[in-house]
Amino acid sequence: MMQQCNVSKLIFTSCGAFYRHFVKADESTFLAAATFVLSLSTSFILVLFIPVDIYLVSNGDVEISNLEITQRLVSKFYHCSYRNEFDDNIVPCENVIESLKKTIYFICLLVALSIIGLIYRPGHKLAMSYGIACLPLSFLQQKNIEHDKKEIEARFANLKEKEMVIKHKYRAPSEIRGSDKYEILRIEKMQRALSRYNYKLQEIEKTSESWLSYVIGIVLTFRVITGLVFLTFSFVIYISLLASITDKYFNSVCAYKCGFVLEKINTIFNLLDSSLLLFSRLFPLDIFLIASLAIYIFCCSLYGIVNVGIRVCFIPLYKLKTRRSSPETMLVLCFVIIHIILVLIMTLLTIAPNYITYGIQRIRINDPLAFIKCSLKTDKNVCKMSVLSVFFNKIFFGIPYFANSYFFSNWMFILMYSLSFVYRIFFKRISYLDSLDELSLSKESLDEHMNLLPLEKLT
Repeated sequence: MMQQCNVSKLIFTSCGAFYRHFVKADESTFLAAATFVLSLSTSFILVLFIPVDIYLVSNGDVEISNLEITQRLVSKFYHCSYRNEFDDNIVPCENVIESLKKTIYFICLLVALSIIGLIYRPGHKLAMSYGIACLPLSFLQQKNIEHDKKEIEARFANLKEKEMVIKHKYRAPSEIRGSDKYEILRIEKMQRALSRYNYKLQEIEKTSESWLSYVIGIVLTFRVITGLVFLTFSFVIYISLLASITDKYFNSVCAYKCGFVLEKINTIFNLLDSSLLLFSRLFPLDIFLIASLAIYIFCCSLYGIVNVGIRVCFIPLYKLKTRRSSPETMLVLCFVIIHIILVLIMTLLTIAPNYITYGIQRIRINDPLAFIKCSLKTDKNVCKMSVLSVFFNKIFFGIPYFANSYFFSNWMFILMYSLSFVYRIFFKRISYLDSLDELSLSKESLDEHMNLLPLEKLT
């Protein structure tokens, strides 16, 4: 009981820290923070139910009559009512009516997003594939100070050239038109931002020459080890998913008519599924591995959302920014995370179908040392399916269109993972400038309007 309380406290604390890291401090309220923390914590705790379900179905003496996990989150559009709370010029009745109208608009938006998401949902594939591909590389790739210095020098020269071209068009400064004055002001602000970048790089370079470099070296060693572990997880997920959907494509008896369902699982060797069945002999190593895998995919999805943003059909809606995200953005993030839980469960069912569906159950035949794997052909009273697999199999058989959409979206996941991985290795340079605090560059609203970060937008 004490361990469960400690885990719950850790989850709630982590979610609270995540909220404070991204939200605008001057716009945040207690209601917003409580809604976000409760939603994200509940979603994260639901992920931990996956290994519990597998453990229960793996033990034949445990009867599972009914297991329903329901998450209900009612979060009204509080910001509309809060915004005018201290305005004495607004009649309370008008404030309530206006708040109700905007609440209805917000609910309609969520319903529309849900309908679009059920019909066509590439957004979660983009965020999840990007996160699984790039999160390990963010630990492994090193930053190059010399490259950043050369980049700053080149952009300084480019900005200076632009400024001179504008000034040469006029004989005197008083003749400069308003649009060109604004452009000169914009260039000057960019130059100040680049100066701050350069100063930050000098501080980092001095730190690397001091005794702190030894401490940084030790931390870097653990970071590389962590990156290698994450990269192994990502490759296993990629290879297992590719093997599973290839198996479905070539060996499904009914193809698109039933959503590429397999009667016999794992005709093609599946690395993750076979590893979990092997580790099941060393209980609870298999449960620990599947729990770690579920948490890893969940964290990769969050990493992808933070870097790619919240999108619907490749249309960007919100971009998470450190200490600059509005409370509304965080609430929409909660809505997206709830859908990520659904995708996470379906992903685990795809990359490890045999283990997630039947656990370590096997059927003993006449030979005392021989066993056969459970499948859809076996008696359901002999091989019990997990609650998660029963739920999704009913959907797949009942609505083949849903299963077909998910099947082809897995191919899109493979494509996006490959493109993200290649782009991050060969075309994307990791820079110290990417991790600078945006608020430390300028407090003026004009800087935010000009999008000083990321660095690629400076010129």
